Amino acid sequence: MPGRKVPEAARRDEILRAAYRVAARDRLGGLTVRAGLLVDLLDWMLAHTIVAGELHRRPPDGEVAPEQWLLGLVERDLRHLLAQRERIELFYDYWVLGTRHPVIRRLIRRALHRYRESFRPAAEAVCAAYPLRFAALSADDLAGVCAAFIEGCATQTVLDPDRFDAVRAMATLHALVIDPASVPRFTRS
Repeated sequence: MPGRKVPEAARRDEILRAAYRVAARDRLGGLTVRAGLLVDLLDWMLAHTIVAGELHRRPPDGEVAPEQWLLGLVERDLRHLLAQRERIELFYDYWVLGTRHPVIRRLIRRALHRYRESFRPAAEAVCAAYPLRFAALSADDLAGVCAAFIEGCATQTVLDPDRFDAVRAMATLHALVIDPASVPRFTRS
């Protein structure tokens, strides 16, 4: 007598989670099934990482300064990133694969674009609050730098983990956004 039938969505999620475990352990070479699984796994993985690009909602007016909002978003993402080295390494495997696979390249580009866009509301608030300081820059520029900062931290976490210091990186960004005399509140937890 056959067991109970698992709904299609749950079965797909189980398959992708299993594929993720194999790929995280053996990298993409461990997935010996058809290329469709590679694309589905990337799509699933992008939906479950910081590059998913969730919109960062603005806190109520007056509750936090725009620059603190922006830095808080970056700090949150940096903490999240440090906790998922396995996914970062797998993402870079996909990055390399994307140089030869247009569908994968398109998925990665779309995810990175959404991630940059997720910083836009906070970047717009900072630019509006400090029009003289950010006169030569746009919210796109500032959002792009925030995303690039996290992407750079990801690279350093994977390629040079012994020399990468997340606390110093965050302190540097804090000084650049606020002012060099400010004291950052970011610490390793």
